[in-house]
Amino acid sequence: MKTGLAVVYGLGLIFFAISGVFEAGAEPSVAAPHPSTSTTLTWHYEGEHGPSHWGAIAPTTASCENGTHQSPINIRTTPHASSVHDELLIHYHPSTAKVVTSHHTIEVDFQSGGALEIFGRSYALQEFHFHEPSEHQLNGRTYPMEAHLVHRDESGHLVVLAILMDLGVETAPLGAVWERIPSEKHGEMRDLLFNPQDLLPKDLHHYAYDGSLTTPPCTEGVHWIVLKEPIAITTGHLERFVSLVGHNARPVQPLNEREIDEE
Repeated sequence: MKTGLAVVYGLGLIFFAISGVFEAGAEPSVAAPHPSTSTTLTWHYEGEHGPSHWGAIAPTTASCENGTHQSPINIRTTPHASSVHDELLIHYHPSTAKVVTSHHTIEVDFQSGGALEIFGRSYALQEFHFHEPSEHQLNGRTYPMEAHLVHRDESGHLVVLAILMDLGVETAPLGAVWERIPSEKHGEMRDLLFNPQDLLPKDLHHYAYDGSLTTPPCTEGVHWIVLKEPIAITTGHLERFVSLVGHNARPVQPLNEREIDEE
């Protein structure tokens, strides 16, 4: 998940880094920093500021190296026992949005795109963005691209809905986004009316686990929902994305003792 995160300093951020994430059936236990408010950290996807060095960028990024609940992960699709059900509900609606190109991704920001609900708690959609190739894997397979829909509740807890993307024919929703991608980095276009519902596959069955932001400061306490059914992305769209942003996927992280729920 992209952050461009304005880092929250002090004891609050230390608490984010060391606190446990929420257990199955409960709401997130920590408020992660907003994933679209920082440019204070210098980091990249390769070289001396690449993923293997993120933990040494600053004291606030130590979780990138030392965290035990990091994202993304490889999900084994063997049956996962689930003692709870998150009762995922989607309440998206059309909204005006702006399409932004940065050094790290292409992002669609919403004024009010709706919300999702899990465990009876509502999380408002903030934005969605893309990673090429996918960050999450299924049985070791990396997909051509992955979309992250970032949601936040009133207390600042984050839930990210991840949609894997496979090669296929162009879809109207993604076509509309790609038509409005700025031609230069740090460009912004505002003339998009978009219904996030149109981005979703028909089948909302999913895997869920507790993890982190996938970019510095790699703050833990993020709940991930990874849909099983992919959506289509064209080769042309991938090529244009890479020409503007490059490859922007963090390698998969150890699962450690975490459980993966299946719905």
